[in-house]
Amino acid sequence: MKPATKFLFVFLFPVVLMGCGAQSRYLWSGYDTKMYGYYKNPVEREDFIQGLKEIIDESEPAGKVPPGIYAEYGFALFEEGNHQQAVLYYEKEAKQWPESRTFMNKLIAMAQNRAKTQKENKRPVGMTETHASGNAVKPLTGETTK
Repeated sequence: MKPATKFLFVFLFPVVLMGCGAQSRYLWSGYDTKMYGYYKNPVEREDFIQGLKEIIDESEPAGKVPPGIYAEYGFALFEEGNHQQAVLYYEKEAKQWPESRTFMNKLIAMAQNRAKTQKENKRPVGMTETHASGNAVKPLTGETTK
């Protein structure tokens, strides 16, 4: 073998092989299989949400959270009624992916509005409600008093 051929084989061949390896900028951690399983069988929603949380937990320390994962997990929290936590994940998505800022701001406003409405709808037990007729209604029994 000629020296030039040896040089190419010994030094350039490993470089070419390194470029062929599957590398990703993000740690997807089987997201596609989890998503497919959830779409195929929606009863497995809890498993899918847990899978999203695991992806975040694994990829966050390395700074390799895939695009959309924070938003998707935030939406799952929103659907469960955990609006304040949803806002935190929407904000993380907007910070990590500035191109999503406009959409995330809309989701943040929606979640904050829903949290405000939910808070306003909660009344302490024992409070009475007054109707237009002037009658007070006890919330638990539905009895009217004058």
